Amino acid sequence: GEKPWMTQLAAVACLSLGAKVEETQVPFLLDLQVEETKYVFEAKTIQRMELLVLSALEWKMHPVTPLSFIYYVVRKLGLSNHQRWEFFIRCEQLLLSLIR
Repeated sequence: GEKPWMTQLAAVACLSLGAKVEETQVPFLLDLQVEETKYVFEAKTIQRMELLVLSALEWKMHPVTPLSFIYYVVRKLGLSNHQRWEFFIRCEQLLLSLIR
C-alpha cells in the first residue's frame, strides 16, 4: 500500500538536498516543511531520507556551476594543455573577484 507520509518525507528531503547544493545559507529543516500538512518530520528523519535519496542517486549530485561551463568552453577551444590551464586560471580568478 501507498504511504502518503513517505512521499511527503521524500519531497522534504529532496528540497533540503537542493537547498544544500544551491543556497549559501541552508534553511532549517523545520522551515522547509509546509505549515498546514498532516505530517511534520524530525530533523533526524529527514536526514535519514536524504541519505536514502543520495544512495539511490549513487551520490551523483553534480550541480552546474560557472566553472563547469568554463571547463566545457575550454575543451571546445582546442587549446594546448598549458593554454587551457592559463585560460582556466584567469577565468577562475575573475569569477572569484566578482563574488568577493
